[in-house]
Amino acid sequence: MAEENILEIFQGVTKNLCNSVLNQVQDAVVCLDKDRKVVYWNKAAEQMSGIEGAHILGRACFEEPALFVDFGGVNVCRDKCPVAMTLKDGAPRELDIYLQHKQGFRMPASLRIIPVLKEDGEIIGAVETFTSTAPKVTLPLNLAELEKMGLVETETGIPSKPYLDMTLNTRLEEFQKYGLPFGLIYVDLDNYGKILEKYGRFNASKIVRTVARTLHKNIRFFDIVGRWGTEEFLVVLLNIDDSRLDIVANKLRLLIAESYITTETGMLNATVSMGASIVLRYDTVESLIKRGEQLMMHSKWLGKNRVSMSFVQKEMI
Repeated sequence: MAEENILEIFQGVTKNLCNSVLNQVQDAVVCLDKDRKVVYWNKAAEQMSGIEGAHILGRACFEEPALFVDFGGVNVCRDKCPVAMTLKDGAPRELDIYLQHKQGFRMPASLRIIPVLKEDGEIIGAVETFTSTAPKVTLPLNLAELEKMGLVETETGIPSKPYLDMTLNTRLEEFQKYGLPFGLIYVDLDNYGKILEKYGRFNASKIVRTVARTLHKNIRFFDIVGRWGTEEFLVVLLNIDDSRLDIVANKLRLLIAESYITTETGMLNATVSMGASIVLRYDTVESLIKRGEQLMMHSKWLGKNRVSMSFVQKEMI
């Protein structure tokens, strides 16, 4: 009875009305035919991915550049395509992936795939919905106010060095008074000078923004990432131990290494070297940052694109 009522209500629906409704949906909605070609791409999909519908309509979901990748940067829709599996067996699927934004950075997302069936059960396509699972970082004042105070970087949109100074002083005071542990990751872009020389200031700035956004999109809402220097960043992580800090730092490092930007001569990616440390009993803000910087330089010395938590060499993850 319910299905009949729905059909009666929507029997006069036009294509324009259908598009209008789907474009109001906050989740990204993508329709694919049985050959895995994109036949519909709503406004939320454009906003989340940075890719306009006109650019992707008619293209197969597994074509490059990759849209959905796993933790290691492997194109999910090419190697073990969940859409292909659903088109084959008719089973809906859900998985956690990383969405590769057009500007190069990555964000965690939840992907759901639903088969489209004819009345006789024939599978004629699939619908994908995806939504960002990146935590929303809450700052104490609005962005415009923070920018006026010099606490947010206009180029990258993340907290600036003065904001990091304030945060670290607060975290250190909390640690000394209440024993609340926190960790610091000192991040430095590898080969920045060579990128600047070879690809120019415009592309070097794009790489910096990509690193900033990848870090920002992949930390918890109560953690902070900010720009410390031209190609340097600090990540401050609350309530964390050595083991977890190592895991988080290497996750961020891998995500950055597998992100890219588009230049006039093709795709360009970059790597970072990291120094990670948990706050110690007699630390000052200066000593904690200095230790992080020294560990980062140790990563450079070992060959770059790695995390150092001590000066004892270990195998990369």
